Amino acid sequence: MPSIPKASLRARRRTIAEEIAERRVRFVRLQFVDLFGVSKMVSVPASRLAEILDGKISFDGGSIDGFVRDEELDMLLQPDLETFAIFPWTDGQPEARLICTIAMPDGSAFEGCPRTTLQRNVERLNELVPGARIAAEVEFYLFSGRDEGRLRTETSDVGSYFDFSPSDRGERARDAIVAALESMDVAVTAAHHEHSPGQHEIDLAPIEPLVAADAILTLRTLAKHLAPEHGLEATFMPKPRESSAGSGLHLALHLGDGSDRETLLYAVGGLLAHGPALTALCNPTVNSYKRLVAAWDAPIHCVWSRRSTDAMIRVPDESAGTIELRSPDPACNPYLALAVVVAAICDGIERHTLPGDPVTQPSYATGERERRERGIIALPKSLRQAIDALDADECVRGAIGDHCYHALRDAKIAEYERYRRAVHEWEREAYLRRY
Repeated sequence: MPSIPKASLRARRRTIAEEIAERRVRFVRLQFVDLFGVSKMVSVPASRLAEILDGKISFDGGSIDGFVRDEELDMLLQPDLETFAIFPWTDGQPEARLICTIAMPDGSAFEGCPRTTLQRNVERLNELVPGARIAAEVEFYLFSGRDEGRLRTETSDVGSYFDFSPSDRGERARDAIVAALESMDVAVTAAHHEHSPGQHEIDLAPIEPLVAADAILTLRTLAKHLAPEHGLEATFMPKPRESSAGSGLHLALHLGDGSDRETLLYAVGGLLAHGPALTALCNPTVNSYKRLVAAWDAPIHCVWSRRSTDAMIRVPDESAGTIELRSPDPACNPYLALAVVVAAICDGIERHTLPGDPVTQPSYATGERERRERGIIALPKSLRQAIDALDADECVRGAIGDHCYHALRDAKIAEYERYRRAVHEWEREAYLRRY
């Protein structure tokens, strides 16, 4: 973690202790994500607050997929004191939360920690464009609960873009999520109904990249917890319904007030050059590629545009210094996804990579000949293709480091092979009687 002046650190520790005592917090939940972005928590009695704040709480790292080998079990949870917040649950005893990085037993940095990986890449970005910020538009579905333990995909509304119905359970659930985010000091700029029934979007304010990843994690945590209070279940699955729009995680990358147009174009060039490899981290499931198809404004080519919403990158106003990356989805590990996005931007700036001319029409309308003449490449059509692109991209591999790369690659290839061997309902409907 970035070093904090001792006086500030002491003051922050004192503030945390006072709030825990005042709110009568009984447990502190130490939160982190595994390699795949799944939220994990270790609940510790508040009576051990000194140990918590000193980063002396250990957990069994060998039980977390992709973390450590069997002989490296005892990992340390080192909390970022700036992430302290009280969960806004109304049931039972108040609970506090601290987001942690993972350290080795001797206190040294663990190379497989996603949060540390992002921190390392952000330091490189700050040297090139100080003050860079990221805003996130997070799309997700709210479905009508469970049936015998299985999540249903029925919705509680028939709404579309920006629809409002005060009697809609989804509307009330989304409002509760926004209120909870703000109570935990996560700034929200807007929230609204999305394209398809049951689909919603919450927009997070532009903030420093590490804080943005923390905010995305917090949003997912709150949505999962609060939706059931309204008889709903939240899912960040990229494409839960074939006939409905997929859910994206659009990232607005603000390069800082001092960046010029040339720097912005280099950043766009870096993102496009590494676009195929980025998908392995930004679109990490086999289901992600059901969203990246020529429909619902989803990007399918590595192109940029000033207006087209189906381009991978949109830059409405080059003088504003903002790039909108539209390909990621909300199932990603936010720390690793932002790490590779930041690395691609840095590489583009350092190598002066120009993106070529923007497309002036929907990217779906570009023919094969035009794409070939302009050197436009397609985004991967499957998780397997994305892993192949990652294998060939030294910049993106380097951004996540050898540990994360090899652990993720092995897990994702195994995931794709399980999917490839599975017999799906579509196949039975298409072939069972015919053959």
